[in-house]
Parts: sequence; C-alpha cells; structure tokens
Amino acid sequence: MNAFIQAFLDLGTAVALPVIMIILGLVIGMKPGKAIGAGLLLGVAFTGMGVLFGFAFPALGGAGGAMVSRFPGLTFKSYDLGWTVASVISWAWPYAFFMFPLQIAINIVMLALGWTKCLNVDMWNVWHKATLGAFTTALLSGSFLGPNGALAVGFLIAAIWVVLELISADLTREQVYNLTRIPGIAVSHNMLLDAFWMAPLLDLLEKIPGINNIHTSPADLRKKLGLFGENYILGAILGLLFGLLAGYDYKGVANLVIAGATIITVFPMMAGLFARALAPVAEGAQEFMQKRFPGRSFYVGLDWPVLGGIDALWVTGILVAPMLLFWAFILPSSWNDTLPFGSIIAVSLIATTTVLTQGDIVKSALLSFIAVPVYLKAATFFAPYLTKLALDTGSMQLQEGYQQITWLEMNAAGFRLMVFAVLDMLNGNILLGAISAVALVACGFYWVSGMKRRENAAAAVSGGISGNPKPY
Repeated sequence: MNAFIQAFLDLGTAVALPVIMIILGLVIGMKPGKAIGAGLLLGVAFTGMGVLFGFAFPALGGAGGAMVSRFPGLTFKSYDLGWTVASVISWAWPYAFFMFPLQIAINIVMLALGWTKCLNVDMWNVWHKATLGAFTTALLSGSFLGPNGALAVGFLIAAIWVVLELISADLTREQVYNLTRIPGIAVSHNMLLDAFWMAPLLDLLEKIPGINNIHTSPADLRKKLGLFGENYILGAILGLLFGLLAGYDYKGVANLVIAGATIITVFPMMAGLFARALAPVAEGAQEFMQKRFPGRSFYVGLDWPVLGGIDALWVTGILVAPMLLFWAFILPSSWNDTLPFGSIIAVSLIATTTVLTQGDIVKSALLSFIAVPVYLKAATFFAPYLTKLALDTGSMQLQEGYQQITWLEMNAAGFRLMVFAVLDMLNGNILLGAISAVALVACGFYWVSGMKRRENAAAAVSGGISGNPKPY
C-alpha cells in the first residue's frame, strides 16, 4: 500500500490533485464529463503555476545569491534548500504514510460533529504532518518518554495540527474569498496558522498613528499613479532595484526587469483557471453535504496556489526577498545561521500577511519585515532535525561547504517554534517553554476572536461567500 501511495504522490501535485478532484466529483454525484473536465482544468492551472514558479524562483533566487557574493566574510552554517527538498525528506520518514488516515479520519469526525465546515482535499500537504511527527520524535527521543513515547507524542502533535488547519480554514475563508472571489473554497494549508501570532501583531501595527489609515493595494496604486501603478510597471521597477542590489551587469538587470514585470503580471492571470476548475466541484460538494447535513454550508479546503492570482502577494514577495537577505546578514549567528536561497520569496510568509492585511502592500511589507527574523530563527532551530532526518533516511546528502540543510519557510514558523519550545519542557528546558505556553494560550484566545472580526470585515466588503455580510 505504501508503495502504491508513494507512486501516486510521485506523479506530483499537478496530476495527483486533479485525480483526487475527479474522484471527489464522481463521489458527490457530478456527471463524469463535468468531473473530468474540472479535474483536467485544475491540472492545467497547477501546471501553469508550476511553470511560472520555475521561472520566477530561479530568477529571484539567482539575484539573491548574487547579493550574498557581494558581501565577503559572511558565513552560514545552514543552507536553505526550499520546500521541494523538505517534502522529499519528510516523505522518506518511515511513518509518513500513516498521516493520511489520521488526517482523513479527523476531518470526517469534525465535519460530522459540526466542528468545521472545511472538507480538506489537499492530500499532498500531508507531508507537513510527517515533518512534525519526525521532528517531535527526534526532539523527545532522549527524554523520559523514550523513542516509542516520543513517536506517540509526534502523532498527537500531528493530529492537533490537522484540527488547527481546519479551524484556520474556517477562520480565513471569507478573507480568502474577498481577495480571490472564488466561491466554495478555503485554504487549508498550515502556513496560515502563523496568523495565530501575526494577527495580534498586525492589530498593534494598525494602532500606530498613520499606519492605521494606510490602504495601499495594487489597485489603489494604479488609481494614484496611473501607468506607474500598473502591475507590469511595478514588477519592472522592483526587478530593476533587485538587479542593481545584486550587482548585475546591464544585461542581467534588463532580464530581471522583464522577469519582475512578468511575475507580477502573469501570476494573477492564472487565477481565472482555478476559479473555472473549482467552481463546479465546490458547488457539487456543497449540494452533496447539504443533502446529508441540511442547513449547513461546507467549503473545499485547498492548497495555497489558489491565492496565486492576488497581485499584492507577488509585489510583497519581491519586497520580502531583500528583507530576508538584510536580516540574514545582520542577525548574530546565535539567532540565525541560515543562508536564504531556495525560499527567497517566502511564499508561506507573504501568503499569510497578504490574507491578514487583505492585500494592503504597505502593511503586508511591514508585517513581513517584523516576521522575517522569526522565520530565520525557525530555519536555524529546525536545521539539525531536518539534516538528521535526511541523513537517517538517506534521502539527501549535504552540499559541500554547508554543515546543515534547512527550509527557511518552515510553514507556520513562529507558531511551530512556540509549540516546540513547550515540547522541549519534557527535556527539562522549562523557562522558555513556560513563556511559550503562556504566549500560545494568550494568542489562541485572541486568534479566534480577532480572526472572526477580520472575517466579518472581509464579508462586509465582499457581501459574504453565501450572501451573509456578517458570518460571525
């Protein structure tokens, strides 16, 4: 069974998720032609995004690497290889595939009990729970729990994560809809769990005189700046600045100008494909669930690329890239020893800030600037665990010149750090764990109430997914 699942996952998201969506469509009673069409179009959308990622990330990552080379004397212990490598390593953990039944069972129970409205079909990102399980097991194996007890706690943490992902999807669906206008969906990716501590932080930022009145979306810039507010002009300007910081020659700068313009312009165009593919499936799922649970509404939980059509997200991403390098250079090695590279755009960070700020570029950039050191700390903290997992499973070898490998984004980086600080209390490290426990409880209460308030604000603007401008 494991071999079959692995072979299926090896097909990649662009194939595996459409197959899942076709099967889901048939199960919920969609006509075969309609279900297959929706699945194929979803595959086209993911493939298109993948092609654009393959173009955008190397272009910006190469410029980031060039920036690093301009500052001799910098030394880093850990090398950021990005999410693709982290996923391969996580899937190699011997217990990874047990996360599938765990996630599915929890989702079914929560739907049946009315504890969530999210039907999570994002099976690909089960690997995040495998990472949690593996890291927790490694952290606690030397404690009084022993290896078996540590493994049990690893699965417990993964189960709690599944629950929190579904709650997060419920608490962000109106905000996602207001930005994407794709009905019937929610983002069940665990990256949005960093709203747990970012939402209170954003509320503090918005109380600062001057910042509280800022509302700067790409659309606002277009109105105020005319031609200079157009996506392709913004992208070109950002590409120019990035190229100059990288020390490129005129040819390199020119290419990065076009690359920046392309990234900011073309990504939002892909959003239409996601909307066309997902609308009939979401509608069918809604009808299917309402027949079995009258009077209740449901949403299909999906991966983050459904946010890819938000132009503010990509503007923020290009702004965040130099922030990452700036903080990586100035933070002491005791805090950060990671060289940003594979995650130079930091999608998990910019997606979270974009959703929270509802596409406000200035607020998103400010929130990201404050959050980047947390992400670097997480990358540095978890580097030994990812490296050990890679070496133990034989899934990855260290690159010459780097002692450890890591993944900069470490989805829900700040939240994950707090959770692992609490877990580390079992190893006798009490003080930081106790502080983190208090912070988790305080943020948890604020997260639920604060996100409901943000959901109402987003629904008031959009009219609400189901026509209810005040869902909470």
